[in-house]
Amino acid sequence: MTLKNMDNEPKTLSSITPADEDTAQTALRKRLIATVKNHICKKTPVAKLIPDLNIHYVASPKTELNCRYNISLGIILSGKKHLVIGDRSYFYGTGSMILTSVEVPTSFELLDVSPATPFICVSLKLHPELLTQMLAKQSGKMQYKPDCFEVDRPVFEMLDDFERLLRLLDHPDQIEERAPLLIRDIHYLAINSSAGRNLHGLYTANTRGQSIRRAISYVAKNFREDLSIEQMATIAGMAVTTFHRHFKEITKLSPLQYQKRIRLYEAQQFLLRGDGDVNTAAYSVGYQSPQQFSRDYKKLFGMPPGHSAKEVRKSLAEMLANQKVS
Repeated sequence: MTLKNMDNEPKTLSSITPADEDTAQTALRKRLIATVKNHICKKTPVAKLIPDLNIHYVASPKTELNCRYNISLGIILSGKKHLVIGDRSYFYGTGSMILTSVEVPTSFELLDVSPATPFICVSLKLHPELLTQMLAKQSGKMQYKPDCFEVDRPVFEMLDDFERLLRLLDHPDQIEERAPLLIRDIHYLAINSSAGRNLHGLYTANTRGQSIRRAISYVAKNFREDLSIEQMATIAGMAVTTFHRHFKEITKLSPLQYQKRIRLYEAQQFLLRGDGDVNTAAYSVGYQSPQQFSRDYKKLFGMPPGHSAKEVRKSLAEMLANQKVS
């Protein structure tokens, strides 16, 4: 399946292949795979034990036409992925580190996934407050590249931190004291990686990037409101044309496209949870016209909202039924 943006415009492809791993990193990544498999098999309540930590094991094809990526750092332990953000496409896979610097709507598909070749990754939610604190202590400024997403190669120490975090899941009594140290170190390594230039530009005080990030965060939290481009620009402290240009540089979407994508994502989740009908979903995310909501929804997902929710539920049920950890 070929992913498309909301306007069906051609993509600017960005194909990224990390450098080859050294022997020590390969061995550590394989241990991480085994550890993730173990916790999947045991159904370890990862989100309950370490709320910022996530593990993913997918053994059947999966495509998401609209989802929200949070501020996070992930390590692809196995598999390949095609991600679309606005008018940009990213291809990455085994051994990659992905860094999402702001909350952003995305589409993705997992490539060549099967029980024999599963997609496995581990990720950590990053905290803006901690990033800002750490950057305030760094005297030099890394060159800023305005972007919401970056693919890089993780250093050995980062893989080691993730392995230690996963091991703590078997020792719940140690998590409170030890996990924060490892989480803090992952933040530090993210800031000082080559992909960390985005974090420098977005989380360093009194920068243009910080002003844009403030507006992005506001729109993401208040997507239900009837926000104008003028209001968003005021939050960022910029002229409308300047704000619009910098916002799109970072998110790959215009401010209003960004808000619309988040509304449609939340509406889809509303319908999947069975919280109400299509009209209720439309009003719950800020649409004033259910008809306009249905048109936007069909344009993004390729089918009407009610039908889309049924198809997604069916797909999820089939995926779970076929899911096996070998």
